[in-house]
Amino acid sequence: MRFYFKGFTSLLLSISFVGLAWSGVLLYLSPRGRVANWTGWTMMGLTKTQWAALHMNLSILVIIAAAVHLIFNWSMFWGYIKSKVGWGLNLKWEILAAATLMAVVSVGSVRDWPPFSEVMAWNLWIKDYWEPKAADAPAIHAEEFTLERLAANLGLAAEEVTKALQDEGLVVADTKASVSQIAQTNQTTPQAIHAAIRRRFPQAAYAPLGKRLGLGPDMQDHQPGMGLGKGRGMGKGLGKAAQSVD
Repeated sequence: MRFYFKGFTSLLLSISFVGLAWSGVLLYLSPRGRVANWTGWTMMGLTKTQWAALHMNLSILVIIAAAVHLIFNWSMFWGYIKSKVGWGLNLKWEILAAATLMAVVSVGSVRDWPPFSEVMAWNLWIKDYWEPKAADAPAIHAEEFTLERLAANLGLAAEEVTKALQDEGLVVADTKASVSQIAQTNQTTPQAIHAAIRRRFPQAAYAPLGKRLGLGPDMQDHQPGMGLGKGRGMGKGLGKAAQSVD
């Protein structure tokens, strides 16, 4: 059976584009990275990190497939361009309108003009929707803390936290492993690891604010109001603009 490489390239480009668009939509609807990592968020069986990896690699595949497709069809493409040059000159108003629309969308997106700003506003609203699910996190990106650091932030000794988790039936081989790694080993989530600690040490839920934010001693006396950008989150610890970097 003969294999038609040109047809294969066209089909690959089309299918890859569909996958790229779908993964982009799901990433738009996903929570912030720290929320997704803490709660073990998944969509269609994939984590946010996996969707991001899929989206990035599909982007590369689409670019390569498009380039190969253009090479295979270069003669036809270039001939079409040359045949339409004269006709295109009669479309000066259409060309101007298309260029203007492209410029308006580009500049409006960069300068945060409505209605383009609403796309990002909706995205922030969606991310805020997921936020309460990670409200019990003791610090931002606490899933990246080693067990030693998490214990210290909660005012506990790493050894007693390790024993408590082992008593809960969890495997803890190394206190220098991250909470995320320990959760993965036990096929659970960082949030569940933290919940197990709280069950054993209820007082850990009421650690000082500085410790809950993972700040050093010299930062714990600072007043709230670390929000950044356009008044989002001012006076509320870390503001939404700072949160939305994921």
